[in-house]
Amino acid sequence: MAEPLPSYHGCFGCGRDNPFGLALPLEWDGEKVRASFFPRVEYAGFEGVIHGGIVCTLLDEAMWWAIAVEGKKCAVTADMQVKFHRPVTLRDTYTVEGWVKERPRHRVFVAIARVMDSKGRLCAQSEARFIALPDSEWDRLLKGLDNPSFFLKE
Repeated sequence: MAEPLPSYHGCFGCGRDNPFGLALPLEWDGEKVRASFFPRVEYAGFEGVIHGGIVCTLLDEAMWWAIAVEGKKCAVTADMQVKFHRPVTLRDTYTVEGWVKERPRHRVFVAIARVMDSKGRLCAQSEARFIALPDSEWDRLLKGLDNPSFFLKE
C-alpha cells in the first residue's frame, strides 16, 4: 500500500502552498515514488500541449523524492537526460513515477523517472545524476515539510 509523502511548503513541484505550482500528490509504494498529474491550461506551451519544461519538472520531482525516501538525503540535480515520446496534453491525466537506479558513489545518486498517460503509454522518460548535499541541508529540509514524521519513523 502506498504512503503519502509530505510536501515542502512553497515548492513548485510538490508544495501545496504554492498557488502556481503542480502540487503533486506524491506517494511511496516501497519501490517507487508516484503521483497523478492533472494538467492545467496554465502549464500549456503550444495550445493544448503541456510545456516541455513542466514535463521535465514532473520527472525531476519524482526522481528527487525517490532519493529523499531511499537515501534520506537532500540532493540537487547535476544533469538530466530527457526523451519525449508523445505529447502531454490537457485532454488526459498522467502518472509520473521515479526510482533510484544507483546508490551514491562519492555522493552521486542516479535516478530514473517516466510520465505515462491514462492508457499506460510512455510520454516522457528521464535519467539523471543528483549530488547529495551535506546532512545539514537534510535537517533544514525536514523543518520545511508539512509532515516530517514520514522521515522520522523507524
